[in-house]
Amino acid sequence: MSYAVHHDLSSDRITVASDAARLAWNDTLEALMAHAAATPEHLARTLAADSDFALAHAAKGLMLLSLARGELVAPARDCLGKARAATLLRPVTRREAMVMEALAFWLDDQPRRAAERLEAILLAHPFDVLALKLSHGLRFMLGDQAEMLAMLNRFAPAFGERHPLAGFVHGCHAFALEERGFYAQAEHAGRRAVALSPRDAWGRHAVAHVLEMTGRANEGIAWLGDGRHVAHANNLRFHIFWHLALFRLERGETGEALRLYDEEVRVEPTDDYRDIANGASLLTRLEYAGVDVGDRWEELAAKAEARIHDGRLVFADLHYALSLLGAGQTDGAEAIARSLIEDAEAHPSGERRDAARSGACAAFGLIAFHEGDYDEAARLLGSARNGLLAIGGSHAQRDLFEQAYAESLIRSGQYDRAAEILGERLARRGGANLFAARRLAQLRHRGAGRLAALTIASTPLAIAH
Repeated sequence: MSYAVHHDLSSDRITVASDAARLAWNDTLEALMAHAAATPEHLARTLAADSDFALAHAAKGLMLLSLARGELVAPARDCLGKARAATLLRPVTRREAMVMEALAFWLDDQPRRAAERLEAILLAHPFDVLALKLSHGLRFMLGDQAEMLAMLNRFAPAFGERHPLAGFVHGCHAFALEERGFYAQAEHAGRRAVALSPRDAWGRHAVAHVLEMTGRANEGIAWLGDGRHVAHANNLRFHIFWHLALFRLERGETGEALRLYDEEVRVEPTDDYRDIANGASLLTRLEYAGVDVGDRWEELAAKAEARIHDGRLVFADLHYALSLLGAGQTDGAEAIARSLIEDAEAHPSGERRDAARSGACAAFGLIAFHEGDYDEAARLLGSARNGLLAIGGSHAQRDLFEQAYAESLIRSGQYDRAAEILGERLARRGGANLFAARRLAQLRHRGAGRLAALTIASTPLAIAH
């Protein structure tokens, strides 16, 4: 098949055979940045228009690996094979070849090298939104917050407002800023992102994170609204409703949070790890708030049971374990915890080994908590605490393990340490956090010691909350 010189939305050259393939590829890029449910459809259209488009095959492989499902590794490897075969039919640009190299690194259990290769593309092609977005996602999965922000600090400002996908890039920048604690800058960037690109579900999500981490539940509810702004999104929309449920929980509206669980967060009972994480962490938070969640754990556990041996992402493994424990299936959770110990010692991926070390402590800590051994739960969750960044996910998502640690301390009678942790939590959130405020009030009533009394005395607004 003949081919001509074509350029994508970022004016980067792409090796496609027709204008139809170029247009479908541009739709794919916009959909990828928007987290649109139609992204696979646009990618399929691209490959239907040009089955020998190497870049599209490589991008598909990277997208498959980002789903962290064991059964998708072989299809991703097949994508690499198709991309390489396509290069024998027509020459590809160095940029396109580097995306293929990134896929090869990830398939070889070197995800951090994959991210570095994608970022190297940006040095010569600073407006390459594909490399930027895929690197952003990889760094997020790896817990590489500093590197995630450094990349966006370097490249996002140049997008300004004229690039057709500028808003989406600023949304990525907003999230990277938020995860590093630059809340005011993150909020500004996120609101700008959504103003420029109303379909920017990730930018809207970044602002929700800021409002969550700064204790502004009322603003969070208003910002997310009824979800119409993310109706186009893939399963990120379930996660955004999870954020809305957290804001409702922060206001003590447990009934509304439970309704959101049923009608939005788990309205589609998928087995995507991110969706299971939403469900498991929300049910756990509801139980910590004293809510009887009925048999809702059973559905999550059935999905998690099939994922016990996946071993693709520690963040996912811990939420599978949490789901199994919620349904009383301790054996499955223990199998995950034992696998994490094995991976910490011998997995070929250094990233997996690092994450599994803290993940194993957290998994056994959750098991101990489930079995009522709160001393052991506090010891293990406390040991895992400083290393959990390596499992990936956001601060808001990993906060569940912080809550479990605080609960373990209280239930094991370690009141002063619990008060210290809860006081730090309130300080980070501007004195507004219902979880911490209620537990500090409990400690006060129990006469919990000098540190608890000092903490309570310093946070009167939090107690009133």
